[in-house]
Amino acid sequence: MNETVEVDVVHMVTYRRVLPFLVTLGLVTNLVALVVLCRPSLRHTKVNGYLIVLTVCDFFVCVFYIPVITTITGCVHYSYTDALYFAHFGWTMVGVFQTIGIYTILWLSLDRFMAVWMYDLYPRIQQKPHVIRNRMIVTGICCVAIFVVYMIDAAVVCIPKVDQDQDQECKHGHWISISGFQLSYSEQWHQVFRVIFSLFIRWIPSTLLLGFNAGLVVGVARGRLSFPSASHPNAERNLVTITICITFSYIFFSLPIVVYITAFASKLDDRCSGFHSKEILRAVGNCFQLLEHIVHVFFMAGLNSAFRKELKVFLRLEQSTVEKEDYAGGIKGEEEVSRKGKGYQLTPRLERSTNGLAVNLRLDHSVTPNRSTRNTMLELEP
Repeated sequence: MNETVEVDVVHMVTYRRVLPFLVTLGLVTNLVALVVLCRPSLRHTKVNGYLIVLTVCDFFVCVFYIPVITTITGCVHYSYTDALYFAHFGWTMVGVFQTIGIYTILWLSLDRFMAVWMYDLYPRIQQKPHVIRNRMIVTGICCVAIFVVYMIDAAVVCIPKVDQDQDQECKHGHWISISGFQLSYSEQWHQVFRVIFSLFIRWIPSTLLLGFNAGLVVGVARGRLSFPSASHPNAERNLVTITICITFSYIFFSLPIVVYITAFASKLDDRCSGFHSKEILRAVGNCFQLLEHIVHVFFMAGLNSAFRKELKVFLRLEQSTVEKEDYAGGIKGEEEVSRKGKGYQLTPRLERSTNGLAVNLRLDHSVTPNRSTRNTMLELEP
């Protein structure tokens, strides 16, 4: 292991205390949300396709934040391989899934905007086969393609100690990872590409999100959620509310890191060990940026009654509909058996439950079984 640089208290608190807690919370909550969204009662709802993709992106953002934590955002590298990974994929993989998530929110906002303001056109678009799948495939390809340049254009160098020659294994120094965001920063092609990159991942989707969600807010204020194609106005209202909340949480939690990147990001030789106010803003921005990928689950749990119900079932806080029906059927059978001595002519009838493991005894008032039927029914085993 090569010698490492000293890091200041801001980096230690942020990347050794706060972010590990947020990553753990994000992994657990998004994994639970993904399991709930994939349950049969929710999986076949078309709009939940967007929520599933968004949850997967949130989960992998948390996963790829782990190397950011272990290296203290590139300040500490324990080997050449470690530095090589961070230089090429450390922040780029986080960025890929963040960008896919942003465009997923954009597609969801577009659909809700069209459902509110263009409800004659909206059903015709949604009836086309594999609309969500095709959109997400194109989105994923474009997001990976825009980050490939930064994945390739990166380097790792060894910084030797004072009065030491640079050695191949860097035994007397420390590795420095230079990401694609930094390596060719002053070159003209990089400057042009930065503008295109910034427009694609930040300004274009943010502007469209603000426009679509402003239209949704106006639509809610004018009561346009009671449109003819909405068979469940309350469900549509909740979905619009979730979309607005997710959008504005993205804008709010992304604001600190956007301010840092736009106004304060610059090369600092002692950024890891020196106490710089701009590095505090960067640390806050990274924490907020990760927190944005955690709150989506809480919006769904708080505003989506179907999701909340399935979440309670998953956490064993509530019985599922099937379990309730089986339980109610058993109670009803017992009540009818207790009435047997009151002059009723009852017919025993066996019903197999949905799981195929239990058989409920039901009593039918309308049909009296003959001897062969009664014998056959008594021979059945669960």
